[in-house]
Amino acid sequence: MAKNKNGLKKTGTTHFGIQRKIVANMTAESWETIPHVTYNYEPDVTEFMIEYKRLNENRAPEDKITLNTLMLKIIVEGLKADPSMNAHIDFDRKLVRGELHTFKDINISMPMVLPNGEMMTINLHNFENKTLDQMVDYIADVNRRVKNTDLNEVMYDVSLDNTLTALKRGKIKQTIYRLIGSKTGKHKVKTLSGKAKREYEAIPESDRLTKHDIEPGTITVSNIGSTYRQQRGETCLLEIVPPQVCAIAIGAVQDKPVVVVNDDGEKEIAIRQVMPLCIAFDHRALDFGEIVPFIKKLDEIFEEPEIIHTWRNGGTDDLDMEEIKVERQQREAKFEQSKEREKLRKEAEEKAKKAEREAQKMLQKAEKAIKEVEKAKKETEEKAKREAEKAKKEAERAEREAEERSKKEAEKAKKDAEEKAKKEAEKLKKEEERAEKEAAKAEKAEREAEEKAKKEAEKAKKEAERAEKEAEEKAKKEAEKAKKEAEEKAKKEAEKLKKEAERAEKEAAKAEKAEREAEEKAKKEAEKAKKDAERAEKEAEEKAKKEAEKAKKDAERAEREAEEKAKKEAEKLKKEAERAEKEAAKEEKIRRDIEKAEEEAKKAQEAAQEAARLAQEAKKNAEEI
Repeated sequence: MAKNKNGLKKTGTTHFGIQRKIVANMTAESWETIPHVTYNYEPDVTEFMIEYKRLNENRAPEDKITLNTLMLKIIVEGLKADPSMNAHIDFDRKLVRGELHTFKDINISMPMVLPNGEMMTINLHNFENKTLDQMVDYIADVNRRVKNTDLNEVMYDVSLDNTLTALKRGKIKQTIYRLIGSKTGKHKVKTLSGKAKREYEAIPESDRLTKHDIEPGTITVSNIGSTYRQQRGETCLLEIVPPQVCAIAIGAVQDKPVVVVNDDGEKEIAIRQVMPLCIAFDHRALDFGEIVPFIKKLDEIFEEPEIIHTWRNGGTDDLDMEEIKVERQQREAKFEQSKEREKLRKEAEEKAKKAEREAQKMLQKAEKAIKEVEKAKKETEEKAKREAEKAKKEAERAEREAEERSKKEAEKAKKDAEEKAKKEAEKLKKEEERAEKEAAKAEKAEREAEEKAKKEAEKAKKEAERAEKEAEEKAKKEAEKAKKEAEEKAKKEAEKLKKEAERAEKEAAKAEKAEREAEEKAKKEAEKAKKDAERAEKEAEEKAKKEAEKAKKDAERAEREAEEKAKKEAEKLKKEAERAEKEAAKEEKIRRDIEKAEEEAKKAQEAAQEAARLAQEAKKNAEEI
């Protein structure tokens, strides 16, 4: 596969034929030399389309007027009102000289799709005075002659004329280039020659197209809408063919929202049929103000489209025209009635929608209220449950604290009693030890007394022996006396010692008695301490029992208070439930009101449907009309 300079793969190459060359040259010259201005015109053609349909009623297909032909007639009427658009310009840029030539003849250059699929711009001559039927006949004759025409031949004749005209104007370089481009190489234009050319030229000019049918007219009109009727766009720019100063593109009829004024003088949106037109003009020759008469004339025709019936052969007499106007008035009246019914239907629909919205709002409000009641009930139940659980826990904690407190009190009392008993026992032990010490002291005193008595006896014996010795030494007489005195003294001393021994024995008995008394006292103290401990333990137990009973009573009181609180909460909940029931009753009433509103909305909807049905019938009647 061959590649171009950029390395792209070509799928094929088609050389321009004579038709494409002419179009390319003409459009290039147009954009090079003409400053284009465009205006998009969108007339409301709703009533016009109704009259157009009436125009073809009871007519054979071959006699029917096409929309294209009718639009050509309308444009012709507009050009009559604005001759400056039906003109040619002659402008010398070097000398800055220009002239605008207007014409009485209205020759329309109109691109037409030929049977072979190619497009050719045909010059429709002298349409300024033709009726619709004459225009139809003219276009039919053109189509007839196209079948006998060699397009390359006729276009070559037109191109040759243009080349010769350019040569006369001194454009020698351009002429040479054109001759080279059309007569040499791959781009050579193929035309008839020899026998074929003679046979073609033998066809009368009345049976084939000539250069007179191809040469530029006074204005170009291109029916873009006929090429694709389902299009939803519009032409915004098209080229002006020199030396013409205007070109008009006709779009397809489309349904569009349009602002209209109702009988009450209010603006509203309506779906209307619109035909977009693009008007391009040469700014060297015209300003926008100079195309306004053309637009106003078209406005008049589209606003009072009955006039199209006068454009047929023979026209329409006053009686027929009056009937057409009456029928249009009736149609407009029916349209107004349908608009009124449509308005009523829309109002009914709006009321129904409003009622439905209100019902929805009330229903939502009711659902919200029910949810809030359920939520409040649930929250109250949970709160009561939490309070009961809290009270139960408080009671259990109080009971545990009371048990722990009583247990601690009992343990403390027992401990105190044990410590007291221990202290008493220690005290008794100390008393016993003191008694033992006293007994030991008494025994020591007895021993000391015996030792003393023994010592005294030994001393006395020694003294006696000394006295005896002394008595024996001093005197024998005194020995007896001393002996006697010693004996008496010894006797006295013995009695004294005996008394002291008796006293020591008494002291020992007394100590023994004190010991016994101490033992008895210690025993009694121990028994007393035991009894005190038992009494303290009993008192502690009784106190613990009282504390437990008190704790139990506190727990019972806390439980009663919790029950009373729960009861109050339950009563409160009951009241709230009653209030919720009242709210529910109120909501039930609202629900009934909603149902009633829904029924009314249903009735309104039925009325709206009935209105829609009437509107459909009215529309059907209007279409039948």
